Amino acid sequence: MSLLYSTDNDRPVSREQLAAIPTPPPRGPRHRPYPFGSYVTDVHDALDRVGIQVGGEEYAVTKDHQRMFGVIEIEPKEGELITASEWKLLMGLRGSHDQKIGRGLVLGSQVMVCSNLCFSGNVADFNTKQTTYIGSRLPGLIRDAVMRIPQMAGRQERVYNAYRNSEVKPRWGDAALVEMFRQDGLSSAQLGRAVTEWHEPTFKEHADYGWSVWRLMNAATQALKPTGQNFNADLMAQRSQKVTNVCDMVAHIDF
Repeated sequence: MSLLYSTDNDRPVSREQLAAIPTPPPRGPRHRPYPFGSYVTDVHDALDRVGIQVGGEEYAVTKDHQRMFGVIEIEPKEGELITASEWKLLMGLRGSHDQKIGRGLVLGSQVMVCSNLCFSGNVADFNTKQTTYIGSRLPGLIRDAVMRIPQMAGRQERVYNAYRNSEVKPRWGDAALVEMFRQDGLSSAQLGRAVTEWHEPTFKEHADYGWSVWRLMNAATQALKPTGQNFNADLMAQRSQKVTNVCDMVAHIDF
């Protein structure tokens, strides 16, 4: 999945452990802490109502238990949500008791949830402040977001089908990777790795559709993967979006 946390400052927890974390008292008249366990339960309940199953989930909290982060994998449904096996639909969650961040949810095939506050998805997202009526407001926001999952998953599948079916000559792919570099979607070192991945993929399935935008996208995202703990998650999210923009342009995505 795409849950990134520091082993020095954060710790992974199960859903049951998350539910057992005490909820602190309000810090002021407009502050209403919402239990982490209730938040996750609201998401699961909303998914259940529309018949969407969870394929897996991961959660982490800061050492002081003031912030939580999580990623939920949506179980593919043949013919309904995801019709191929090359990508996964992920839902990212975050929240805090210390008013540092609001409650948020992101959705996409490329989701990043990080303890340094980086939070992004390439399909949809929402954020809300933790004010007085969050208990009555948040479940509705979650339901609205979940109801849109089939439509958003369908669009993402159409995009990736276009990637698979868009042929790109090797040198055109090189030029597209250079364009990603020009738009700061790749660093110079990442550009070198992406070119190597484009011509000789580490994973043979990335070449299943020949010289395609699918292969190009996988080459770039493979190069974007962090190679150490001291990486800038915000920059990584920004670059991922720029890589996607170039791939959409090459594949002539206009829907």
